[in-house]
Amino acid sequence: MALKVAQEAEKRLGELEGVFRERLLGDPELLASLPERFVLVVMPLDEPEAMRVALEGLSRARTWEGEGPLVYALFQGGGLLALVLPEGRLLPARAA
Repeated sequence: MALKVAQEAEKRLGELEGVFRERLLGDPELLASLPERFVLVVMPLDEPEAMRVALEGLSRARTWEGEGPLVYALFQGGGLLALVLPEGRLLPARAA
């Protein structure tokens, strides 16, 4: 049962990453505000199991930092709430 829950959480993280990609493709200003290369970390604030899986994967994401800095995409209600950029700057979704 726990494996199925974790698999569903992984699937949900993939769906949210897709939401981010769609937003990125449709918003040139968002693209311009991001580093040229970055590692995306999806953080669903209101989905505890998916958040747990995301936090567990954070150490794995950090190993990819050589590919670019971490950018955190904060989601709530399935929508992009904000981005946390590498310098710690918060970019609200309305500005994203």
